[in-house]
Amino acid sequence: MADLARFKRYAGICALVLGAILAVVFLLPIALPFLIGYALARCVERPVTLLQQRTGLKRWLCSGLCMLLLFLLAGGGLFLLIRQLIREVSSFSEQLPELLSGLAAPAEQVQSWLTELASRAPDGFGIALQNWIDSLFDGSSGLPGRLTARLFSFAAKIVAALPDLFLFVLTLVLSSFMFSANLPATRAAIAKLIPQKWQRKAQQLLSQLRTALGGWLKAQAMLMGVTFLVVTAGLMVLQLGYPLLFGALIALIDALPLLGAGVILIPWSLLSFLRGANRCAIGLILVYGAAALIRSALEPKLIGKQIGLHPILTLAAMYAGYRLMGLAGLILFPIAAILLQQVLKLTLPHRSEGQGG
Repeated sequence: MADLARFKRYAGICALVLGAILAVVFLLPIALPFLIGYALARCVERPVTLLQQRTGLKRWLCSGLCMLLLFLLAGGGLFLLIRQLIREVSSFSEQLPELLSGLAAPAEQVQSWLTELASRAPDGFGIALQNWIDSLFDGSSGLPGRLTARLFSFAAKIVAALPDLFLFVLTLVLSSFMFSANLPATRAAIAKLIPQKWQRKAQQLLSQLRTALGGWLKAQAMLMGVTFLVVTAGLMVLQLGYPLLFGALIALIDALPLLGAGVILIPWSLLSFLRGANRCAIGLILVYGAAALIRSALEPKLIGKQIGLHPILTLAAMYAGYRLMGLAGLILFPIAAILLQQVLKLTLPHRSEGQGG
């Protein structure tokens, strides 16, 4: 009987994990604008209720006014930020050919250094390594050319994704207005779908999920903001171009698990050193050190041990997410792992409780 109970428990865990993976891969991309719309409706619920009580207006009008104000504030902030980013991207793209041509001399130094290392390798491996180095730095198909091709490819993907992004935002906005106007009725309808005996456990589960996921998202947003401010301020002090653009890009990369600000700042520093800009190279290393130190100091306090995942689980979630969904999976699967962790904590008995004192 004990073996049968253990088998049922493990089978339930496997089914739950498989269901979570399938839900993230197939259902989440479809449901995401509606989930965000419902979350926004919950955020403005208190102002909607207060406005309705103070003015006596109908709920749909109060919810429409509150949601409209929310989107105007958010849209205004995004407009100012995106306008500045577009200016910097436009200016950066104009100077990109000159910047890439300036990589020729440092690339030759790196090539000669790698060639010297390859000459010291055993014959078979050294020849293969030398051929790879030659192909990497070969003329127009070398590193600067490849960087240009990658940038144009990335820009083409962004342009191709604009129709889907517009549809996503439109669905999100419409669903948020609809949810807010009918939130009490929507919550009552959802409660009717859940059996009475499950409602208490479901409320407890939703409370834990809200705490864990909300805390994780707030912590990541705050950490991204701190990294953005530190990097942008550092680039301004060093009098480097496009501080807002690179600050936003580095903050976004720094939020991805296993990556960090060093992915951009360390190669940038090495390139500056090869070009003879020692002051810039040292400054970039100091900016990276400050950003990494501040993030390391703040992350445990902001996220907390009860919200974070074990490093192995985080790595497994990232790898599975990348293999199944690409870059989006790097973000969505760790979030799904947090949700699954909270579900398992609530639904499965603790081992210590099962063993007794």
